[in-house]
Amino acid sequence: MHYYLRYLFTVCLVVFVGFTAFAQTPLTGRVADEKNEGIPGASILIKGTTRGTITDPQGSFSINAANEDVLVFSYLGYETQEITVGNRTTFSVKLNPDVRSLQEVVVVGYGTVKKSDLTGSVSSIRSEAIKEMPVVSVDQAIQSRAPGVQVTQTSAAPGGGISIRVRGANSINSGSEPLYVIDGFPMYPDNDAIGTSGNRRSTNAMATINPNEIESIEILKDASATSIYGSRGANGVVLITTKRGKEGQSSVDYEGSYSVQNIARNIDVLNGAEYARYINLLEQSQGGSPRYTDAQISQIGAGTNWMDVVSQSGRLSNHQLSFTGGTKSMRYAFVGNYLDNKGIIQNTFFRRYGFRMNLDNDFLNGKATLSNSWSYNRTGSSNVPTDRGGPGGIIITALGLDPTIPVYNQSGQYNYPSYDQRFTINPLAEALQGYDRDNANRLFGTSAITFHILEGLNFRTSLGADVVSASRNTFYNSFTFTGRQYDRQLEKANRNVTNLLNENIVTYNREILPGHTLDVTLGYTYQQERNLFEANTTRGLPSDDVSSVNMQNGSKPQIPVSGRTDWELQSLLGRINYNLKDRYLMTITVRRDGSSKFGPNNKWATFPSAALGWRVGNEEFFKNSFMSTVFNEFKFRGSYGLTGNSQIPVYRSVSGLVPYNYVFDGTLVAGYAPNRIANPDLKWETTSMLNIGLDMELLKNRLSFTVDVFRNKTTDLLLDVSIPQSTGFNTIMLNSGSLLNKGVEFSSTYKIASSDAFSWDVSGNVSVLRNEIIDLGRSTPFFANSTSGHLGVFGSWVEAGNPIGVWRGYRYVGLFQTDDEGKSYSALAGYPKYEDVNGDGAYTAADFVKIGDPNPKFTWGLNSNAKFKNFDLAIFFRGVHGNDVRNLQQSEMGDGVQKINQISTILQDSWRPDNPNASRPVIDGRRDFISFRRSSYFIQDGSFIRLQNLALGYTIPMQNKYIRNARVYVSGQNLFLITKYKGFDPEVNNQGQNNLNRGDDYDAYPRARMYTLGVNLGL
Repeated sequence: MHYYLRYLFTVCLVVFVGFTAFAQTPLTGRVADEKNEGIPGASILIKGTTRGTITDPQGSFSINAANEDVLVFSYLGYETQEITVGNRTTFSVKLNPDVRSLQEVVVVGYGTVKKSDLTGSVSSIRSEAIKEMPVVSVDQAIQSRAPGVQVTQTSAAPGGGISIRVRGANSINSGSEPLYVIDGFPMYPDNDAIGTSGNRRSTNAMATINPNEIESIEILKDASATSIYGSRGANGVVLITTKRGKEGQSSVDYEGSYSVQNIARNIDVLNGAEYARYINLLEQSQGGSPRYTDAQISQIGAGTNWMDVVSQSGRLSNHQLSFTGGTKSMRYAFVGNYLDNKGIIQNTFFRRYGFRMNLDNDFLNGKATLSNSWSYNRTGSSNVPTDRGGPGGIIITALGLDPTIPVYNQSGQYNYPSYDQRFTINPLAEALQGYDRDNANRLFGTSAITFHILEGLNFRTSLGADVVSASRNTFYNSFTFTGRQYDRQLEKANRNVTNLLNENIVTYNREILPGHTLDVTLGYTYQQERNLFEANTTRGLPSDDVSSVNMQNGSKPQIPVSGRTDWELQSLLGRINYNLKDRYLMTITVRRDGSSKFGPNNKWATFPSAALGWRVGNEEFFKNSFMSTVFNEFKFRGSYGLTGNSQIPVYRSVSGLVPYNYVFDGTLVAGYAPNRIANPDLKWETTSMLNIGLDMELLKNRLSFTVDVFRNKTTDLLLDVSIPQSTGFNTIMLNSGSLLNKGVEFSSTYKIASSDAFSWDVSGNVSVLRNEIIDLGRSTPFFANSTSGHLGVFGSWVEAGNPIGVWRGYRYVGLFQTDDEGKSYSALAGYPKYEDVNGDGAYTAADFVKIGDPNPKFTWGLNSNAKFKNFDLAIFFRGVHGNDVRNLQQSEMGDGVQKINQISTILQDSWRPDNPNASRPVIDGRRDFISFRRSSYFIQDGSFIRLQNLALGYTIPMQNKYIRNARVYVSGQNLFLITKYKGFDPEVNNQGQNNLNRGDDYDAYPRARMYTLGVNLGL
């Protein structure tokens, strides 16, 4: 029976093959380019199958196909063609260059421009890049995607702060974050102005915006691109365009992912037994007896790992549902989102939910369009004290706390070990018993009417609002350090921000003569903001239950705090783009701003710029040369202009009054006194920007290069200048000093392969930046505010000739090997040795030198995207090199002097008579540790290479009338890190967006490694 079945199967197979061979016809042909030259390696594929061939070196091919088959002809850099076989047996196919990349529209301030006509320095990031990995905020998606843009996650806590520098810091004291413009609404990401403040890490103002709503991001970097924003353009501009509906496309899309998180890199400290031996050495160094016997040490064993106690596995759940579509007269996009991020430290989370509505309606027979772009997001977070240090700082106390003490005592209550005999604390109690919740509601958007007056002539008027309502409730019960200090403490704070915008823009875009195209933009804008804040605190509360206490329950109410700030900005703007025969490009921009922040004598300022572009590739001499066979686009760009920085606190140009209590006629009365001297001449910091750029497309548009060289000089720096105390004040804010940023940016994309079956492209960017303070004007060199007062360290050193943020202190040169060698410096054998700069035999401030620089020498990003049939693979590396980090965390728990826990190698690495070549000083409780902390010993190399993202996806072949597309993927973020830095992570900044204290690592929330499973479904 089996024999007959096999025979029948064989016969059927032969018949089927015979019919197939009979139905197919041998076909031959040639594929050529626009110059009729044969294209070698062009792909010919039978549509709907995997059968195909490629052309030979002359562009010829042969293939078997049936009459009803459709042949798909494709080659990288050329438009794909589809041809039905029919009765033909020979084919002559001419492929046209794919010029879509040159015709790509780039969003610029108050308009758009073709990429080929761009004269400014602009970097674009598309939504596909944002989707590759789960991010909480839009600024995380920018990281290493654009040259010249450095993104630092200042806190790795859920919803933690982000700091961005576009071509370096252009100011010393003023804000240096870029201006964000979302669907035309400008906003400054001041984390302090949006949050409710308090003694903990900074919030992230941009975390209230859903990054999955974004269609594209453009980063404007030079004067030609940013001067249209005048007094707010000096730090760069991030333009964000959200998704909008399109005519004829009605779709429903779901995007969901679930991630698990763990601490990516831990810091090893002494276990219980090792710590006991360390304490014995300290006691003996101070003339005491060992605290622990050998028997006790053996019983202690590993003891308590406090970091393990306060940490946990985190998770990130992200879901979004989108409805998009439209008709000829109405287009819509509705997006709903929900994000839940549980942190890797206990009792920390960040949640966001909200929706977006983008709606465009044409009326008056298409002569007018009403556009609405509105979003509402509500965020909530649970916080613990991190990224700040001091009593109650969970990370630093978990690292430094006595590991010989268990978490709970025999009664099951919290133990409270001593932290270096300064205070008692239990970091698990701080995390679980402390209550610190933030909630914020943000309504944001614009409504605009555009009148299409004549062909090419439009008028747009809009009204926008950014309304934020934030609240913070904090309760420290008797299990927490603060609660025990103050018999419990309850705080309530509220902030309400209302930012209103009106813009009126006229645009005219026409070819006025053959080969002469003019694009004109004129406008008037008005923006105002009111920021209200209030906070109340009470102490002496009767209960440890947060749900049962109120402000009136406290027996020790504190003085309430409240404040209000207002500012206004009026602006006139204009821009002319002129294109002559697609060869010569010119852009002239001017903006005049008037701000309430500045003095009566300088309310208004003008910010002009000019740019020229030369598309050499369109010149006849170029087209007729051999260069045209290599280059598809060759363009020079140059720009120069002025932009401003108005990001300073309000009212600094006028004197203010603050309450003071004083005794009058023997009675204590309340009064007011001035708190500063008025400066009616206070004005903007001004940055002059020079940029030279080159754009190239070559190898049939497969390879693209962009190179920019820039020089930005900021003058009229806003600095506090010392004045005689006889005035009653110490300082006055003046425009004084200047600084310089200069550098080179390079980006490139190479499309290695492009076909229906296989595509692969690689893109990368490198940025080199040098920053220098040229002069301080009337100000004298100074130390910035310290990151931590109790550590005894100074802030960064500000002096002409140095970059912003450098550290100044003792240069560590080794260890004294004998008591006699260190005698004149009051040092014993094994004590640190520093460079005696003036040779006076003593260590004083006169021996301070520059010991570190947090500014990187260069940064880079490398991204690879490959697709094979239904599989796709994305790999993203990034790196920062040549920067220093000041490891203040280890300066406290690695000094070998204090009785807090120490890093795990200190017993082996410290100096002893039998270990004279040790890398660390002797363990000695008598040693001066303040000078040690101020030395270069704790300045460490912060360079790193990070595998930021690795994602593998599979598109399920299940398209039908119900399902448009379906894709599943797995990804990993922060999978590995190559660095010499000895902390949790070299990418850290304890002081958030502060310019002067960058690169300080203290009490840092650890960075997570994340694994993600996700799905994209289109209906």
